[in-house]
Amino acid sequence: MLVSALLTSLGINSGLCVLFFILYSILRNQPSNYEVYVPRLLVEGNSKRRSHFNLERLIPSTGWIKRAWKLSEEDILSSSGLDAVVFMRVITFSLRVFSFAGIIGVFVLLPVNCMGTQLHEIDFEDLSNNSLDVFTISNVNSGSKWLWIHSAVYILTIFVCYLLYHNEAKTLYKRLLHLRSEPSQHKYIRIGFFGQKVDLVDHYEKIVQGLTNLSQLEIWFPFLKSILTITFVSQVITGYLPSLILQLFLKIVPPIMEFLSSIQGYISHSDIEKSACNKVLWFTIWNIFFATVFSGSVLYRVNIFLEPKDIPAKLAVAVPAQASFFIAYVVTSGWTSTASELCRIIPLIYSLVTRFCKSTDELEVPSLPYHRDIPRILFFALLGITYFFLAPLILPFLLMYLCLAYIIFSNQFKNVYMPKYETAGKFWPIVHNSMIFSLVLMHAISIGIFTLKKLSIASTLVFPLPVLTLLFNEYCRKRFLPIFIAYPAEVSSLAMNSMGAVVLDKLIRCELHGGFGLARGL
Repeated sequence: MLVSALLTSLGINSGLCVLFFILYSILRNQPSNYEVYVPRLLVEGNSKRRSHFNLERLIPSTGWIKRAWKLSEEDILSSSGLDAVVFMRVITFSLRVFSFAGIIGVFVLLPVNCMGTQLHEIDFEDLSNNSLDVFTISNVNSGSKWLWIHSAVYILTIFVCYLLYHNEAKTLYKRLLHLRSEPSQHKYIRIGFFGQKVDLVDHYEKIVQGLTNLSQLEIWFPFLKSILTITFVSQVITGYLPSLILQLFLKIVPPIMEFLSSIQGYISHSDIEKSACNKVLWFTIWNIFFATVFSGSVLYRVNIFLEPKDIPAKLAVAVPAQASFFIAYVVTSGWTSTASELCRIIPLIYSLVTRFCKSTDELEVPSLPYHRDIPRILFFALLGITYFFLAPLILPFLLMYLCLAYIIFSNQFKNVYMPKYETAGKFWPIVHNSMIFSLVLMHAISIGIFTLKKLSIASTLVFPLPVLTLLFNEYCRKRFLPIFIAYPAEVSSLAMNSMGAVVLDKLIRCELHGGFGLARGL
């Protein structure tokens, strides 16, 4: 991909983000849209409809951005529970990691990559027509001493592990105590279905990788050959279209995974969402990352992992080659998709239809689908960690995405989403495991890269990293995981004592009836 194609994608998506922000700033001020943009405030009685006309409502405002940015964790905890705090902590954790990584990547690693001539010599006079490959480690000459600088994988690993261990453990423990002391603030909803465990649905083959290659498109669709020669069209196709199609496809994945989890026999909504979160995460990693990197049949991709000795070498060749695609993916799927969360287009359309039909449905406050949004953030974190030393150009775009996510979801927790269940932070082990996997993947790629670049000593020095990282993970698992496992039983005991015999009777009936029982509004 050329720099000009990336700039085209950047321009399109930046324009869409600004458009979404402007639309939201106007739509949220209209009293008729309060049910869409501030349903939580309406239910809590913190917002009243204003019927008189006011011209200021049609003028976009930015005050809500400042308020969302300053929203504290204490505010989120008191209003949305510990799960919301964990969700926002995933974003702030990633911000810390990639702010640190961005300084090293942009100011140290990126210039080293640009100085190389292995693939191309960068042309600063005609920068837009340079390939993005000149900004990756692939452009550093084999055997060059400058490759030693990319041993910064050690620094990033230590920093991430430090943050994972420090995870504000004492603070979270205090918040757990707070949650235990006031169980009546949270709702517990039990639902369930009987069913056997179901494997992940079979994933698609290579909606999308061919679109990043114009020559492949010309083979598939010969009649497009004349159109593809137009500069702007080729830039849009290679820089924007693949990520857009992929993003549209991924919209249907979370509901499917939630359904599969619901028929596995889980009896609580929180367990269903945690299971679906895991499914969506690994589905995304396999079908977006590995399917893009190792384009080919499912059997081919599986065979790669059946030969452990060859994994680093194959990753070293395949992963850097897809850097440009993933940079464009972060801009399209990250920036635009997150910004569109503000406008809540589908609820807005539904509200207009019901208003037109004069429906009198009771106002329903939604809850954040954690199984949809946590895997997305974790996948972007995987891309950032993996491409930290391969293509550090991705880091500024990731930081921009995380800043957008922090502002937007803080705003949504305050105005839109209301918790319907509480897991007491049990999504965090999923986050921890994903970060460990990302680090080990980065280590495997770095071993292959240093070997491929004929710097065998550096490759040998990286070998202890995955071992030490896995030992650290085992230590954390034994030290911290029991907190998350043991907590629900204590919650049940306290909840039964505080909520009385009526609630206890409902819970027991729900348990006895298994999948056929449903207790609402406990």
